[in-house]
Amino acid sequence: MRQNQRVLLEAGDGAPPFFVGVDVGGTSMKIGLVDDLGRSIHVGELNADGTDRSFVAIKTESDPHNAMQLIKETIRAILSRLGVAESQCCGVGLGVPGTMDQRTQCLRELPNLRGWNGFPVANELASCIRMPVIFCNDANAAAYGEYWVGSAAGLPSVALLTLGTGIGCGIILDGYSVGGSNGYGGECGHIIIDNSKDAMLCGCGIRGHLEAYAGALGVARRTLQLTNYRQSTIRNHITPETKLSDIARIVYNEAANGDNLAIEIITETANYLAIGITSILHTIDPACILLGGAMTFGGKDSDVGKMFLQSVINGVKKHTFKAIAESLVIDFPVLGSDAGYIGAAGLARKEYIDSKIGNK
Repeated sequence: MRQNQRVLLEAGDGAPPFFVGVDVGGTSMKIGLVDDLGRSIHVGELNADGTDRSFVAIKTESDPHNAMQLIKETIRAILSRLGVAESQCCGVGLGVPGTMDQRTQCLRELPNLRGWNGFPVANELASCIRMPVIFCNDANAAAYGEYWVGSAAGLPSVALLTLGTGIGCGIILDGYSVGGSNGYGGECGHIIIDNSKDAMLCGCGIRGHLEAYAGALGVARRTLQLTNYRQSTIRNHITPETKLSDIARIVYNEAANGDNLAIEIITETANYLAIGITSILHTIDPACILLGGAMTFGGKDSDVGKMFLQSVINGVKKHTFKAIAESLVIDFPVLGSDAGYIGAAGLARKEYIDSKIGNK
């Protein structure tokens, strides 16, 4: 069921047609070629450790017009290098960290790329490259990658929570990406889990959201409060120069060393997530919940990460209906940072297939 993302194909071994996935980040973009079975094509470059690379990384331009030209040039360079004719490439999926106005097909808000706000990204790229282009939110792109060939392969639906500074979420239901009428579908980091007047303040300016408690900044703020009056080795590693974004990593390290407060903070974070996940389950009833991103406390390769995951599972069982809990899969994703471009390519493939069978 799970794809091994380290196994890369040569173009001649891939099953056409091919699709391009573009994963736009705040500072860099990943562009990769994927075959009809969701397998990544080796792009002829190496990572720093000497392993094969499945994508080309380029700098994200603050001017979206320049970015579209750079994407076009990079796609053509990849196809030329691999000997793939443009006629064999049937679509481009563009995953962008922001929302789109579905009526105007223009981007709404991109916190890390404000120069792109209001830009008709999909139409502009389509106008300079001879391929259909579909736009998707980057969280939905990553979720589709896991749905297609990752941890959720073979299941009908998935919600992927990306745990980092904040909490993102991508939702795929029966193969379709949930974007919503205003482009805000899947904003599950902003589920309300505390409606008290002194609830923690979320980065969006509203109190009581899941992200305020279980995002990395929320974990940091709770940690600073608790270490003011609780004994813990965490305090030994926090100085005035420590960034808030680094504190979750310190908590993880000290939990791995057996610090009781660090373990408690991670367990409490899992409990907050379980409350938010329960609201997702009772709304869309997905077959699978995946916990990804930079703050999984070591993930599947760590005893702390496994404890974190089990605590989430236990919390969900406590709060949801028995029938949901019995069939639900809660796990870590397997595609890592490749999920974004693979999923974007997969959504382009779905658009291509739907257009062929008149299912648009």
